[in-house]
Amino acid sequence: MTPDPFEIFCLYYLGLSPEGEVRFRNANQVAKLYNWTPSMLFEFLQRHHLHPDVVLNTDFPFASHQVDLQLAAGRESPEELRQRAQRVYGDFCRVAGQKRRDWLKEIEEEKLAEQESRRGGSLPN
Repeated sequence: MTPDPFEIFCLYYLGLSPEGEVRFRNANQVAKLYNWTPSMLFEFLQRHHLHPDVVLNTDFPFASHQVDLQLAAGRESPEELRQRAQRVYGDFCRVAGQKRRDWLKEIEEEKLAEQESRRGGSLPN
């Protein structure tokens, strides 16, 4: 049985299994669940605009969604976690590949923040 893009998104990027277990898996682990090779997984991700290159270069707060899901796993049912993941998936699909991250700007901001922290100051909002 071929999974749908949402199921793979949940497993690979959010760490959410269809059973509601939250545990991060790497490409080899996800591919093995479907009797695929990692290259087959990446081809699937590419076809559905979910390849890591797209994800990495889209301005989207993945880390905060991953943490929110992990924290929610202790208090929400598998169905509630799935609904939460569907919202994240929908939000991501709306901006995937459209709102690109500005890596140079992020690097410059990190440099400035590091310089300020060394001086003991803080940056204005």
